[in-house]
Amino acid sequence: MPSSSDYLRLLERWLPSTRRHLRPHPQNPGLLSYGPGVHGHWSMQTHTTAFAAFAVLAASPLTDVARTGMSRDELWDTALRMLRFTLNGHLSGPGHCVDGERWGHSWISNLCLERMMHAVEELDPYLTDEDQDGLRRMLLSECDWLTDQYEVVAGPIPPANRPESNMWNGSMLWRTALMYPEAPRAAEYRERGTAFLLNAMSFPQDATSDQPFAGRPLRDWHVGANFLDTGACYHHNYMNVGYVNVTLSNLAMLHFSGRHHRWHLPEALYLHLADVWPLVKSWMFPDGRLLRIGGDTRVRYCYCQDYALAGWLMARDRLGDTDTAAFEDGWLRQVAREQETNPDGSFLGARLRRLEEQSPLYYCRLEGDKAASLSMAACWRRRLADFHGRPEAPRNPAPIRLWSDDFHGSMMALGPRRKASWTWLAAEKPMGLCVPTAHSDMAEWRYNLAGRIFGTGQRMEPIVHPVTKQTFDGGFLTSGWTDMKNRAPIAEGESEDIISRTYLACAALPDDATVLVLQRCRSLNRFYFRMAKGLFLNVPNDTFNGGFRRLECDARLPETLRSRPGRRETLDCGQWLTLDGDLSVQSLNGAPLLLNRPDHPTANIHHHLEQVGGWLYLDEICQGSCHDGLPLCRDAGEVLFEAAAAVRAGCDAQETARLAAERPAAAIAVLDGGDADALLSCVARALDGSLHALVLNASDAPLRVAVAGGEPLGLAPGEARLTRLDDSH
Repeated sequence: MPSSSDYLRLLERWLPSTRRHLRPHPQNPGLLSYGPGVHGHWSMQTHTTAFAAFAVLAASPLTDVARTGMSRDELWDTALRMLRFTLNGHLSGPGHCVDGERWGHSWISNLCLERMMHAVEELDPYLTDEDQDGLRRMLLSECDWLTDQYEVVAGPIPPANRPESNMWNGSMLWRTALMYPEAPRAAEYRERGTAFLLNAMSFPQDATSDQPFAGRPLRDWHVGANFLDTGACYHHNYMNVGYVNVTLSNLAMLHFSGRHHRWHLPEALYLHLADVWPLVKSWMFPDGRLLRIGGDTRVRYCYCQDYALAGWLMARDRLGDTDTAAFEDGWLRQVAREQETNPDGSFLGARLRRLEEQSPLYYCRLEGDKAASLSMAACWRRRLADFHGRPEAPRNPAPIRLWSDDFHGSMMALGPRRKASWTWLAAEKPMGLCVPTAHSDMAEWRYNLAGRIFGTGQRMEPIVHPVTKQTFDGGFLTSGWTDMKNRAPIAEGESEDIISRTYLACAALPDDATVLVLQRCRSLNRFYFRMAKGLFLNVPNDTFNGGFRRLECDARLPETLRSRPGRRETLDCGQWLTLDGDLSVQSLNGAPLLLNRPDHPTANIHHHLEQVGGWLYLDEICQGSCHDGLPLCRDAGEVLFEAAAAVRAGCDAQETARLAAERPAAAIAVLDGGDADALLSCVARALDGSLHALVLNASDAPLRVAVAGGEPLGLAPGEARLTRLDDSH
C-alpha cells in the first residue's frame, strides 16, 4: 500500500519543472503565480492546484527538501506567496490579478478552492492574521454569492446535468459554515449546501423518496436526477465515466477535512455513495486506470484519472473497501513511469511538449491537476496513517460483471480475462472495447471498433442510430448504423452533407474473450474522403507500455513495433495477428488485416482539435480499407470498407493461428428473394469451443434470413442476430 512518502517523492522530483511557469506579480512582487496569473477561472484552477503541492511539500516532515531544489524556508515562502496571490486577486480582496481584473463568483470558482483546502489546512499554523482575514472574507463572499445568486439546477441532460459542480458548491457552503460557525449566515449556508449536495449524486427515485434530510423528506429537496437509474451519467453530452469520478473526488475533499477537524458532516454528502461505488469500481482496471466505456474528450490519463485517486482513498476510509489499495499502487507506478521519461521531472513534459508550446495555460493546468491530486494523497495518508477508525472487516463489493444503459446504448461485460463494452453515445461515437483485463495500456476510445471516416471538412459529426441493444449471460449484442456529417468545409458555399453510412454490429461472446465485429460503409453521394479505415482497433504504443509492442501474425516473422516510427507504414498481417501475446485479431471474411502505423501521435484532446496534435501514439488495426491521405472520390453506393473480425483478449499466437486455420462455416441464406448483398455475416469459434454466427441487415429494407437451417429470422434495417450453432460445449 502506498505511503505518504511515495507520493511526496513524485512531487519532489516535479517541483524544479515548475520554475519556468512561476512568476511574481508585476505590481506586487510579494505575490507569486503559477501559469498566466490572470483572472479567468481556468487560470486560477491552474494556480491553486500547484499551490496545493508546494504547501504540502512545505508542511510535511517527510519531505526530502534536497530533492526539490529549495530549502524548507523557500518552500514555505513560495507557498505563502501563492496563497496570498489567490486571496489578493479575489473579488473580496484588496488587489487584482496580473491582468488588472479580479476573480471569483462563478459556478466553478469554488472548485479551485476546494482542491486547495487540504493545503490551506497544512499551512494554517503559519498564516498571519491578515491571511486568516483574507481567507475568511473570500470564503464568505463565495458562499454569499452561491446562496443569493446561483440557482440549484440538476437533470439528466446538459446543461442541467451538474453532478460535480453541485457537489463542490455544496461542499464549500458546508465547509465554510463549519469553519466559521459564528458567521451571520452560517445557517443559510448549511441549508443551501444541503440542497446542492442532495442534487449532486441524485437519482430519479429521489423524486418520491421519504428519506429525511435536515427535517424534510428527500423528495422536497429534489430538483432533478443527474444520474440515470442505471448509475450512468450523461455529462458533456456523452457517457462520462470520468466525471462520476470527479464528483466522488469533491465528496472526498470535504470528507477528509471533516476527519481532520472532527466535524460532524451532513449525511447529504454521502447520498447514493454506496449505490454508485460498486459500478464506479467496475469502471476501473486492476491497476487503477479508468475503463472509459464512453470515451474521453480530454488528454488521456489526466484530470478525471488524476482525481479518481481522491475517490479511492475516500472509499477505503468511508466504505472500508480495501481493493482500492491496488488501484492506488498501480496508478502511482504509472505516474512514476511517465515522469521518469521527462528529464526535467515534469509529469507530462515529453508527451505534451507541443501543447505547452501552443497553450502554456492548458499544459500547466494538467501538470497542476496531477500535482494537486498527489498532494491530497500525501496529505491524507500522513494524517490518517492507517485509516484509524475504519471497519474491522473489509467491505469490498464485487465488480459488476454485466451492465447496460439504454439511454446511452451502453453495454459492458467484464471478466477475469476480458473487458468488453460498447457505447453509442460516446465521446467520439460510437465506440467499443475488447481489452485484456491485465493490459489496461491497450485501451483506447476514439471511434474504436466502429470504423473511421473523414471527409474534406475540418471536422466530422457522427449521427448514431442504434437498433439492437441486448445483454445475455456473459455478453451482449448491439447493432445499428452511423451517418457521418461533413462539418466546417473550407470551400466557400460547400454544404455540410451527410457523406457516408456505416452499418455495424458488435457481439461480446460469453467466453470472456471474444468480440465479433461486422461493418460495411458506403458513400451516400459523390464525395471526397481523406480517411476511410475499416475495423479501426486502436492500440496505444507509448509511454505506459514502454514504447514497443510484440507483433506476431501469419504474414511475416515476429517483430517489435517501436513507438513513433518517424514515417507512416502499413503492414499486411494476413488473416490473423497478435500483440504482446495477449490481444488477437482474426479476419472472418478473408480480407487481410492491415496494421497502420501513423508517423505521429493521434489520440487528441478533441476530434476537432487534431491540428494541435496527439498526446498518445496509437497503432491502428484496420480491415477493408486503410486509406489516410489525398482525398479519394467515391460515388453514391460505393463501398468504402467492409470488415468482419474476431477480437480476442487473452489469446496468444498459437491459439489464434489454430482458430484461423479451422475456418468454420454455416449455411446462411436470405429468404423470399431479398437482396443477398444487404446481409453481412460471419461465423466464429469462441475460446470455450462454442460456435456462433452473427448476421446483420446492412440495408434500409427488412430482410428474412435463415441460419444453418433454423427458423427464419426477420431483420429490420440495421438489426443483428447472434446464433449459437452447436450445443455440444
